[in-house]
Amino acid sequence: MRELRTRMIDLWMAHPRAALALRAACAAALAWILVWFIPGAQDYPYYAPFGAVIATTFTLAGSVRESLQAVAAIGVGGTIAWLVDTASGDHIGPVSLAVVVALAVAAAGLPRLGAMGGWVPTAAIFTLILGHGEATFIGVYAGLTLFGAAIGVLVNLVTPPLPLAPARIAVGRTRRVLAAQLRELADLMVEHELPSLEDWHRDHDELTRARAAMAAAVTRAQESLAANARARRHRAELAHVAAEADSLDRVSLLVTDVSDLILRPHGVPGDPTEEAGITDGVRVPIARAMHSVAGALDAYDLGADADPEIGSADAELRKLLESDRIDGSARVVVHGIVLALRRALDTFG
Repeated sequence: MRELRTRMIDLWMAHPRAALALRAACAAALAWILVWFIPGAQDYPYYAPFGAVIATTFTLAGSVRESLQAVAAIGVGGTIAWLVDTASGDHIGPVSLAVVVALAVAAAGLPRLGAMGGWVPTAAIFTLILGHGEATFIGVYAGLTLFGAAIGVLVNLVTPPLPLAPARIAVGRTRRVLAAQLRELADLMVEHELPSLEDWHRDHDELTRARAAMAAAVTRAQESLAANARARRHRAELAHVAAEADSLDRVSLLVTDVSDLILRPHGVPGDPTEEAGITDGVRVPIARAMHSVAGALDAYDLGADADPEIGSADAELRKLLESDRIDGSARVVVHGIVLALRRALDTFG
């Protein structure tokens, strides 16, 4: 029973959207109940749960920020519609609608509105058509949305989210992608079927996606520290995950350097007419070194002692440097590969 409970907790922590859905549902229901006690809100009660849903995000800081941005976006869009409606003489036609939409879409790009800028055109159209361009509608729309958003923020404050598990998962996935790409490139070297650098990047864009997802997940986890006592209890773990993500980001750049050195022709210093490339005699030693570095990445990802794998990778790199099978022109490229892999080991070792 205890093992089942632990698995259920791990599953719940690894999928924070389920908790997000419950918080949003509670906030929307509570906003719908309370909005009926506000005098004059009975004509537009649905804006309250609308604001509650907007305010329910993965972090408390994000909840406050996006709530304020959404209300500001509604104010901007509503003001645009009111000004155009006033100038057009209270006549809603295709021309006035087009002008409102054009101005609202342009205003949606205001940096201070952030991700909520997309609500500017929606608010403008609602104000123009549903509110008939009246200034009072803007106040009701923005006010009830702010009321619902405040409830959403309070729900997040009572049950603060902690998106730590998704950050750990994203970091682990990036490690695995890095290790897999190192192994694949090493195997291609041994098979003498190296693709062009452009083909390699085109067919292996999962590293870019993994890095972007990792950065977003870690940012959310760090943002959750704000006004979140639960998150502060995990401050050390959050700092460790952030440090791992930073290290992996640097390692990914070094792995990119390795693929560049292996797949792109390079000129020899002092003699630009001569190309330096990987000779057959060092393909296997380089492949072994890359497999060892990938093994170190895997060991670190699994939480095991990575020192043996790091030591093995270091030994392979040292043997590669001492190899007598490296031609003069190839030595430049080989030394560059060894340096990049050594720096990768230093980064996560």
